[in-house]
Amino acid sequence: MPKVFEKDVVYDYSPLHTLNYLHRKYPNPFATHVYTVDTLSRTVDPETGLIRSERLIGVQQGAPAWIAKLFHLPETAHVREVVFIDPAEPKAICFSMNLSLKQYISCLEHITYSPFRNGKLHTGADDSTANLEPGVPGPGAALPSTLFTQRAVISSGFSSSMVARRIEKASLDRFGKNAGVGKKGFEWVLAGGQEKR
Repeated sequence: MPKVFEKDVVYDYSPLHTLNYLHRKYPNPFATHVYTVDTLSRTVDPETGLIRSERLIGVQQGAPAWIAKLFHLPETAHVREVVFIDPAEPKAICFSMNLSLKQYISCLEHITYSPFRNGKLHTGADDSTANLEPGVPGPGAALPSTLFTQRAVISSGFSSSMVARRIEKASLDRFGKNAGVGKKGFEWVLAGGQEKR
């Protein structure tokens, strides 16, 4: 039975700000498992303005020792990511899937970034609201945030159901750990961490 990972996070940054930093998520000091990011293509639809990007992401796969030893796994793996950004919404939809180790495990991930009203209000009393970016409401209006919704389906086609279930469980645990690290890393990027280095 495939394992499902689900997580919703609200980033306290406007969708425009969040989408602007989406392709700058790596490198960051938290996601040390990501060692390369190669952009394979990036296009803009001239009629709709929809941006499509395709990237190849190299990761230290970090499989549990028993799995790595049993299957003589390489230390690195690759993930294909396709991102569609609609600046008019503003919204993004991301799909990713593992290219490496597919004979043992398959991970299909679907992520959305969409506008979210969090109920916090601009007071206009502090300097943080003095230089609002375009699209951010003024004092007294609800602050726009970004809702990050992540869903991943992890399944193993291994012939032994006992081994398949253990591989799925270990992969789900690793995925959850990396998702937590990913959240910290992206928050760092959104806060301008790369510019401060």
